[in-house]
Amino acid sequence: MAQYELVLKKDGQSISTYHIGNEGLILGRASECDVVLPDSLVSRKHARVWLEGGQLKVEDLGSRNGISVNGERVVRLKVEEGDQLTVGSHTFQITKASRQKSLSDTGSLIAYDRAGELFSKMVRDPNSNQLPILYKAAQLLGTVFDLDDLLKQLLDLVFEALPCKRGFILTRPAHDDEPVVNASHSGGKDRGGPPLSQTLIHHVLEHRDAVLTHDAQTEFKGSESVVHHGITAAMCVPLCGREDVIGVIYVDSGDEEVVFKADHLKLLTAIGRVAGVAVENARLHKEAVEQERMAAIGQATAGIGHCIKNILVGVKGGAEFVDLSLETKEMKYIQKGWPLIRRSVDRMEDLVLNLVTFSREREPERAPTDVNALVKEIADTLKGQAERAKVSIELVRGELPKVSIDGLGIYRAILNLATNAIDACEEVGGKVTIRTHADDRSIYINVNDTGAGISAEFMPHLFTAFSSTKGSRGTGLGLACSKKIVTEHGGEILVSSKLGKGSKFTIVLPTQTIVSEKR
Repeated sequence: MAQYELVLKKDGQSISTYHIGNEGLILGRASECDVVLPDSLVSRKHARVWLEGGQLKVEDLGSRNGISVNGERVVRLKVEEGDQLTVGSHTFQITKASRQKSLSDTGSLIAYDRAGELFSKMVRDPNSNQLPILYKAAQLLGTVFDLDDLLKQLLDLVFEALPCKRGFILTRPAHDDEPVVNASHSGGKDRGGPPLSQTLIHHVLEHRDAVLTHDAQTEFKGSESVVHHGITAAMCVPLCGREDVIGVIYVDSGDEEVVFKADHLKLLTAIGRVAGVAVENARLHKEAVEQERMAAIGQATAGIGHCIKNILVGVKGGAEFVDLSLETKEMKYIQKGWPLIRRSVDRMEDLVLNLVTFSREREPERAPTDVNALVKEIADTLKGQAERAKVSIELVRGELPKVSIDGLGIYRAILNLATNAIDACEEVGGKVTIRTHADDRSIYINVNDTGAGISAEFMPHLFTAFSSTKGSRGTGLGLACSKKIVTEHGGEILVSSKLGKGSKFTIVLPTQTIVSEKR
């Protein structure tokens, strides 16, 4: 029996193709029509096209504006290949389907354009037993962004809803790429490759239709994959993206007798519509993450390059004094150059340590630690730097229990705060106070300075990597690293500041880190 199609034409170009199956096609404005035409000249159910006794016929369903065949108004007429049917402002050409695309009377086909309509119709029907499956599929849209995990869960839903024995979801990275298997239920390994019909899959990718066949051996005679894997009943539907087909869902009966129904194909088509959007969302999420990663790498590279360039200025300046001393044999140039080199080496060391801390995800290596001993060591370490900056350091240590912390990490966090405090006082002189105390809930390490303070505009960016108030002297990593270390301990850093008055940073560590003295 000949198979026919309605081809929607516009400006001489083929826009959409609709296969005329055993049940025929209803054309109209209503969403439940097989061919939906959003046109004010088209009635809700405008016309019908169907096969009767091997002949193709068209009929006006009592529409307001009627139908025309080859420019003549008709009510009911037998039509042939090449005839043109006009419905409202839409013109269709009747063509015979190629043998590759035709299905026998035992099969079904759903046009690509109907996938969205099917999904909408199913979710609007409160009595539909397919609603729970579609709801679960829709839930995956905004909750699962790992592509492999997403497709595995979608295929699990398909097997929950349909009596299939084997199934695969294939996607293609670009329009012309060969599809690859992303998820499968094949009931075991097959040496001849995945047990699926490549012919059926390529048919769906090319023609964008959803296909059901009860006799693949006949429908796709000559297909090596169909014969090799003994495929009889099978369904294949497109993964409908927003603009194109991005893959397929394929299921078959395996070597068992399974009857797929037209409703099964409709449900699988609706799932394919949701799955296509979900796959696109997952790809967009992955692209966004990759773009953010590349942007972060670019920002880090620019920030590190800027820091190293500034450090090298100090090294080069110091080296020039050393060269001058070697030429003149005068030590006074060494005395000027060496401090520049030493400070630059210290800044390079700080940069490297902060980079390592900031870039690595790690669990704190906890051990019982005396925080008061840590702050004493920090004060002693910074004494020389403070004296050169004409800044005094005061240490006020309260009574603290030992705490289970990563001593090296917390040392680094406090050191960064104290170094920043000295830098804030450097131009005006001043005082830095490091104070410790505890209560029943937390221990506190305060670092106060009487320096320049921080503007309200900069406060939101205070802990952002490579943001600095020090200009060329700062790396913008110290506070970001301190916050990361404290956060890894389950703590927080509190900040208050006034321009021209100074700043106060407080590290708060929770009580669960406290080690009982009785143990």
